[in-house]
Amino acid sequence: MDPMGAQPMRNVAASGQGRVRFVAYVRAADRPGSLTAVAEVVSGRGVSVEFFVSGERRGSSVLLIFVFAASPRLHGQIQRTLMGLSGVESVTMVPADSPEVLAAGVVHTRPGHRFVPPPETAVTWSGDTSQDQPLLVEGTLADVEAVLAAARREGAVLVCSMLLPP
Repeated sequence: MDPMGAQPMRNVAASGQGRVRFVAYVRAADRPGSLTAVAEVVSGRGVSVEFFVSGERRGSSVLLIFVFAASPRLHGQIQRTLMGLSGVESVTMVPADSPEVLAAGVVHTRPGHRFVPPPETAVTWSGDTSQDQPLLVEGTLADVEAVLAAARREGAVLVCSMLLPP
């Protein structure tokens, strides 16, 4: 799902046709230009990135995580090109609806408004929005996105999400 509330793209990985949402985990040298080089590979192929996160520094490298949608063929081309970049140590790409893609989210509601995750989502959560506490959720990306979409529909004043390292 697009962070601005657009409808999720249908994952058609099984059929091999159309655009599929992927999460890319790129371990790269922690130096100026690494993020730009990775972004240029993706945007240079006409692919828009939903969101990009940098974090989990380990020694002299950093983990870059981003979500994008592309055809399976273009996904393979992007993956091969990223692996050829100077300073890139590893590239792992996973369909966004895979159970191994984990995320966390935060929901802030209007004062006194109670919101809890929908029962059909398999997330762990804490916080009591009716007590003006943020609701913190964690689970698969698909489930966290479903919770955030439900919160938006109920008038949440602020929602955000973060992809977690594998």
